[in-house]
Amino acid sequence: MKKTIMAVAAIAMLALLLTGCSYKNTKTPEPESTTAPETEAVPTAEPKEPDGTDDGTDGLGDTFSGDVKPADTENDLIITTEPEEEENTDEKDIDLIFFMGQSNMSGAGGDASAAPQVSEDAGMEFRAVSDPTKLYPITEPFGINENNPTGLHEYPGAKKGSLVSAFVNEYHRRTGRRVIAVSVSMGATDMNTWKTQGVIDDVSGRFNTTVKWLKDNGYTIGHLYALWLHGESDAILGTDPEVYRTALDDIMRPLFIGGLQKVFIIMPGRTIDYRDIFVKIIDMQKKICAESGYYAVATTILTKVSTEYMKDQYHYNQHVLNMVGIDAARAVAYYTEHKEEMIVYDYREGKDIIPDGVEPGSQELEERIDITDLDINAAY
Repeated sequence: MKKTIMAVAAIAMLALLLTGCSYKNTKTPEPESTTAPETEAVPTAEPKEPDGTDDGTDGLGDTFSGDVKPADTENDLIITTEPEEEENTDEKDIDLIFFMGQSNMSGAGGDASAAPQVSEDAGMEFRAVSDPTKLYPITEPFGINENNPTGLHEYPGAKKGSLVSAFVNEYHRRTGRRVIAVSVSMGATDMNTWKTQGVIDDVSGRFNTTVKWLKDNGYTIGHLYALWLHGESDAILGTDPEVYRTALDDIMRPLFIGGLQKVFIIMPGRTIDYRDIFVKIIDMQKKICAESGYYAVATTILTKVSTEYMKDQYHYNQHVLNMVGIDAARAVAYYTEHKEEMIVYDYREGKDIIPDGVEPGSQELEERIDITDLDINAAY
């Protein structure tokens, strides 16, 4: 009996040892982690290939062409874009100026070779009559192609070189603005000619055609002016100054209705033989500018120019035209910059012309052009 009990105990001990060995050699696997180990983000210099994620252009469309700047995580900058078309905005923000009058505006005594060159940044010509489909570089003789047989037109060779190029250069230099220039002039035209139906239709047609084309082609007209150099023929004919004034208003009224902001008047000068022949018209032009906010004096410098600079009885040479263009541009540019008419020197009377509403001494006056030395082309 004792032997039997010892045998059973030995068997039980053996079974216990075998069970312990089996447990020791069997290891339960640890559960796999459901999160990736944390690593530092590594910036890359090369752009990533599209992978369906937002790369900063999400929502900009398939035609997006701007540059995308990488986000600045330190300053939390918002991604910005710079569309390419914005580069050309300034060249379509322009000032439109109509150059109106008779032979000295046309440049009957000028010389294209002595006129300054005009860059396309400074200004361009719109040919409202001969080709109202595009802009042209400003060249002299300005407006040589703008002849309407039923309106304003010149005989071949009448336009030789004008004040326009010098004006545009000086205006652009002072304001930084681009000029679109339009020719509206014809020699030997008194007010009776300007009030004929053919000329009235031509003037309004040039104006409306230009404004419409510019707007249709995406241009913004910042300022809309006319420069007027006229009066010699009416002075010689003895036109009553009040009749002249009424006629000028009749010519300009449709343009003012169409958006013209101001007419700047260049006073005529003299003939070789008669110093005072234009004085009644000159005085009326000054009166118009003093009494109406629609008109302003551009320059009176022709009233003092020596006859040695005249090509014939009525017409000034290119040196004078350049000088007139520069002096007129000063006044027009001042108005553009300050929204106030400039105090202009009256060369004939030897005193300043103070515009209505302007306090004497409130402006820094321009240095007067030395009219005894007219070779100003050296400035170009």
